[in-house]
Amino acid sequence: MNRTFIFLYLNTGSGHITAAKVLKQAMEQRYPDVSVRMINGFDRKNRFGKLVFEYGYGLSCNYFHGLFPLVYDLAQHRFFQTLFAFGLSFHIPRYLRDIIIGNYVTDVVSFHFALTPPLKKAVRRVPWHVNVTEIVTDPFNGPHSWFYERDQHFLVYSEMMKNMAVRECGIRSENIKVIPFLMNGKFRIRATTDEIRALRLKHGFDPDRKIVLLAGGGEGLPGAVEIINQCLFHRADFAVAVVCGRDKAKKHMLDVLHFTYPKFDLHVFGYVDFMDELIKLCDCAVIKAGPATLMEVLVSRKPVIICKYIHNQELENVRYAVAHHVGWFVQRPRDIYRKIDELLNGSPSRSMEQNFDSVDIDTDAGKAADQLIENRWPE
Repeated sequence: MNRTFIFLYLNTGSGHITAAKVLKQAMEQRYPDVSVRMINGFDRKNRFGKLVFEYGYGLSCNYFHGLFPLVYDLAQHRFFQTLFAFGLSFHIPRYLRDIIIGNYVTDVVSFHFALTPPLKKAVRRVPWHVNVTEIVTDPFNGPHSWFYERDQHFLVYSEMMKNMAVRECGIRSENIKVIPFLMNGKFRIRATTDEIRALRLKHGFDPDRKIVLLAGGGEGLPGAVEIINQCLFHRADFAVAVVCGRDKAKKHMLDVLHFTYPKFDLHVFGYVDFMDELIKLCDCAVIKAGPATLMEVLVSRKPVIICKYIHNQELENVRYAVAHHVGWFVQRPRDIYRKIDELLNGSPSRSMEQNFDSVDIDTDAGKAADQLIENRWPE
């Protein structure tokens, strides 16, 4: 059989689907004879999965902040992991099995831990061998749920994550390989002064005014409204670009705010496919510590203020930015405004450029594509 891949993702945040898209593009460029198809791992019947992992994730990140830490801590224990896996076992295995058999799939790559247990059930009902690989999209630390299937093959972004899986979850070290961070290469392309000016004009900004970007991945930035209120209160002289992602209620609220205060230079976006352009045109960014957004900002060499992180799961992401002196962790909206004002109105720091030189993030997705094609795992 020719090699046929399916990449399984979920609409939780943006890191999972972004990684899948980047690797799909790398596979198609490097191995044009290989078929790669992206599939949302939840069929329409799986209301439990959508409620918990899609709608529930967005609500807990933006509105019910105590809910996610509770779920996270419970899901660190195998008993509760098994309960979640049981809840996902009614429709997904049959759904995935039909896709695998109908498309003569030889390789399946899971980009979300919730999909791997039902996937393992599905492949046991396929009349040929199917290679299964899980790509862990949290770079430094994450929930133990990633490693629920202990005999699985894993690709991770760092030695830190590999060591955590071996030490805390009992995974065999030979079943884990480290790959580059899966990110679109366009974020690494530095824009010239003229190109930045052109991007600002393209998206309706004053090309001569400083710009701060507020972004939090696919679900938007928690607390964005409070930060903007501080900008209004202090009559900020810089422009604000805010990406709301899938949070339509927040976008509507900010659209009303923009209409109410027309003199305030506020630009409101929904879910965008030109995040690289918004990062290039800004002077600094305020974000949640999601791995995709954080790494995109850092490789673009923009100072970053981290105002939120997911309990425990994104803690090491914060530490990474702070340790390299290219980011700050600030929570209170008033203090966030002060830090923005300091970054935008202070003189450029030569040491900041040197700090960015120390940030070494490998983003060669071709290496990950090679790992999947070679598939040289020990028996």
